Amino acid sequence: MGYLNLKPEQSNIFFKLMEERYRQHSTIITTNLVYDEWPNFLGNRPMVEALLSRLRHFCHTVHIDGPSLRLPQS
Repeated sequence: MGYLNLKPEQSNIFFKLMEERYRQHSTIITTNLVYDEWPNFLGNRPMVEALLSRLRHFCHTVHIDGPSLRLPQS
């Protein structure tokens, strides 16, 4: 997530999906953005705060830091 900005209706659909899955199903989300940057691509700060509150309630955040696996080969 986070490679393309979402339209407001897409953000709303994503929020509804995550709301329905909250406490019901496991969800894996991968992104190159830290949580503070989510309002930039989802667009609605109050909705993003509610979404992150739900997502982070029972989440395990794994930060992976290292060299790119897509470096040009010489």
